[in-house]
Amino acid sequence: MKIREISEMSGISIATISRMLKNPNSVKESTRLKLANALESNGIEQFINLNYIKKIMLIIPNLNNSFYLDLFNGVVYTVQNKNIPFEIYLSNESMEEEIKIFSRIKDDNGIGVIWIPASGKRDNLPYESDNSNIIALVDRDLNFDSIYIKGLSDNFSAAKQAADLLIEGGSKNPIIITGSPDLSNARERRDGFLESIKNHFLDDSVNRVYYGNFSDIQSGYNIVKKLLNDKVVFDSILAANQILAIGILKAINESNLSIPKDISIIVFDKLTKMEVEGIQISEVVFPAFDIGANTAKVLLEQKSSNSLKQIYNYSARFYLRGSENK
Repeated sequence: MKIREISEMSGISIATISRMLKNPNSVKESTRLKLANALESNGIEQFINLNYIKKIMLIIPNLNNSFYLDLFNGVVYTVQNKNIPFEIYLSNESMEEEIKIFSRIKDDNGIGVIWIPASGKRDNLPYESDNSNIIALVDRDLNFDSIYIKGLSDNFSAAKQAADLLIEGGSKNPIIITGSPDLSNARERRDGFLESIKNHFLDDSVNRVYYGNFSDIQSGYNIVKKLLNDKVVFDSILAANQILAIGILKAINESNLSIPKDISIIVFDKLTKMEVEGIQISEVVFPAFDIGANTAKVLLEQKSSNSLKQIYNYSARFYLRGSENK
């Protein structure tokens, strides 16, 4: 279809349409939406790209665990297929670094940001409320009204099911080692675990929740060593992420305890063969690749900076290898 025909169809000048086709963000949002509606009503919107987003940016705490790596690969898959520019920034779990990263794009528009927040309790977002870019929050939830796109894991249900498997596999004294309660995913996994404890009528006066650091192997190791030294009674562990699990497994091995005979275990995230040293460990894995690919796709489909509320919830996949059964 020629530009003249599109102009007649939409009531927008030929010059404006020509400019818009070169750079959609060079004209007013209302004009872009008017043309997009005209194209859609005539069934030709798929032939003309008027999407708002021209670049994807990933802001992520680190690439130390399998979830982050798979999510990164999912984003890359989408942007490469769409031939879209892509940048990645590591915040190293620093909220101050996040502020610096967002400040670099505060005067830009047309950027779709996929953001996994750094650990820590926050009262404010690291960018100004009039930010013209579109932010998609992934993995860790934040309750701010200005965040319209979220890709979240159903941590509560996954943790409840994992605890159910440990208890129904013979555990009488399960515990969970999770991340900081400042993090939504750490709290949700704790709460799902405690729901299972309640449903199985286990003693709720016993402390079963221990907080480590999702980014620190040593924290999982230290918790297990202290529990054993203090002779705390437990016979199973729900390890709430891969990094904690590496330290937990090291402490169990050093104490000459057997999995699952002495301690049964289920781990969130994928472990490598090197990390488990031949032990068959059951895993709870969220589809991080799909989350990254779909979030990038959703961003690239946006026609303006005024996004509608879109929340995507992802269920976990369970890979049971026997470590959950005593």
